[in-house]
Amino acid sequence: MTRIVVGHRDGAVALAQARSIVADLASEWPDISITQRTIAPAAPAEATAALIDALKRNQLAIALVSLERLPVTLPEEVTLAAVTRRNEARSALLAKGVKDVSSLAAGTVIGVPGPRDAGFVAALAAGLEPVSLDDSVDSSLRRLAEGEYGALILPASALIDMDRRSVVEQLLDPEVFPPAAGQGSLGLLVREQDDAAFELAYTLQHRPSFDRVRSERAFTAALSGSDQVAKQGGVRTIGALATVSSDGELSLFGAVISKGGMMLQATTTGEASEAEDIGRELAQDFIQQLAAL
Repeated sequence: MTRIVVGHRDGAVALAQARSIVADLASEWPDISITQRTIAPAAPAEATAALIDALKRNQLAIALVSLERLPVTLPEEVTLAAVTRRNEARSALLAKGVKDVSSLAAGTVIGVPGPRDAGFVAALAAGLEPVSLDDSVDSSLRRLAEGEYGALILPASALIDMDRRSVVEQLLDPEVFPPAAGQGSLGLLVREQDDAAFELAYTLQHRPSFDRVRSERAFTAALSGSDQVAKQGGVRTIGALATVSSDGELSLFGAVISKGGMMLQATTTGEASEAEDIGRELAQDFIQQLAAL
């Protein structure tokens, strides 16, 4: 019997997600032995890189990743085979008794996933103190309860997957706090030449979610790789959110923090089948705007 190993990061949420994915694959492919394997590097922030490395080393056939954690440029031998149905894409505010980011007092320490989110916090309100989180969601929630943080801003999908939606004070409007490309989505990575693994993974493909993610990642990659942007010191703070209508129209919202701290926003639309082209075209609009500043 053919054996397929699905790898995932450590943690209760990732374990539950992997169990669900393995169960779905097993239902579609009853004649294949499908198992799961936890990849747990020393530093949690290295989990995605460790999964990709295990995939490249043929230790896994499929790597399950949260797409907001996935670099927009993948190694040539790795491909994104499928994206499952997207969860909530917005970010969530967690703060005791506070319903709005603008109500946070100056000097409030806000735990955020990383530098990208810190950049949007800085643009959102002056005087707040964003710090990058380096531990699990459960640990971050405990530190919030103990007063080490005055607030947290986290992907809402992580809290929903943990059945912790009750702690959310506010789901942040994307135009106020733009999500990262792919936020709220799970992707299945395979090796480029592994046709069998690709065929299995593609069984779980949710095409509208895949198109949304492709557009967002193309937008982010084009901005990140722009020579013009690099000359201005580069852009680390990029947000994107695409939606797909029932008739196949894709709408892509993008946001960028300029070197001077100004937030630029724009939206464009097109056919979902042209998702990546739409992302790259919107990026070119931003590159022109940044060059004019």
